[in-house]
Amino acid sequence: MPHSSGGGSHGGGSHHSSHHSSGGHSGSGGPAHKIRHSAFPGAKRYVYYNKDKTEYIYANYDPGKKQSKARYILLLFYVPFIIAVISMLASAVHVPHRLNTDYNTDIVIEDRANVISDSEEKSIRETFKKFYNKTGITPAVITVNNEDWESNYTSLENYAYELYVNTFDDEKHWLYVYSQPRNVADGSFVDWYWEGMQGNDTDNIITTNVGNECTDDLQKKLLQNGKYTVGSAIEATFREHISGIMNSSVNWAVLPGALFMTAFIVLHASLMLGLTPKSIKYRKAVECPKDAVEYRCTYCGGIYVVGTCISCPHCGAPVVKKSDLEIMNE
Repeated sequence: MPHSSGGGSHGGGSHHSSHHSSGGHSGSGGPAHKIRHSAFPGAKRYVYYNKDKTEYIYANYDPGKKQSKARYILLLFYVPFIIAVISMLASAVHVPHRLNTDYNTDIVIEDRANVISDSEEKSIRETFKKFYNKTGITPAVITVNNEDWESNYTSLENYAYELYVNTFDDEKHWLYVYSQPRNVADGSFVDWYWEGMQGNDTDNIITTNVGNECTDDLQKKLLQNGKYTVGSAIEATFREHISGIMNSSVNWAVLPGALFMTAFIVLHASLMLGLTPKSIKYRKAVECPKDAVEYRCTYCGGIYVVGTCISCPHCGAPVVKKSDLEIMNE
């Protein structure tokens, strides 16, 4: 069904279209295992080797134990989030497509309020034709008097909606309805209103941003009554937007949300699957013997704990055994 593309009035300013929605959510989680650099209840002492030195940690699980591949089933949890990110990025890039013109494309200009001159109507029709040729959307204008709708409708938007559905049997028109009092005294305040009503099929071209820009432009021109008439304001607004109406665009406002969700997925998955730099480093850790003895390799000078490796973890040279240390210390 058609919906407002924006509108305005002489006394109340303009209002924008709001026919879009967005949403998202996030969650959090963390591993149950603990690793610290000092002893705590239930923890065992582990050692790993880094830059020719020994590094000690305390953990309540074996950080060097190979994780089950079944753990990667957890990746299915992130599928909805990944789809959401892809959808956000896809929506950020907008490429308009000309509408199929399988409908009545006769241009409608009905000046019921008698505010558009014959020359202005001719100019509007020519500009509307150019707009139609480029977009496939047929613009239309109907001017009315406030007395035609104020007693039976709560707003011009509601009246414009009814005008659209009663005039067109498709969703490919962009109707502008302008209204002012039937009798206007010279020099007096003119209580005018206007409303844009677009068919749903036009949304790919008349996006929220496009609708808002046209709304602001027309409202500004109508307020400059010394420079523009009703007819010339409508014609100029359409003419000025024809050249860029089919340009592709990027909605940069969507990207921060997409980047935030991507960072959340990567961080959360890294924590859940043990893929953080620290977790990867701790996978080299082995449990220390209760009577751990450090020994400096005679080949490279690197330090290791006797009994925790079968070759020097720093250079690969043969390691000294505990029995050898006992003989050397006799």
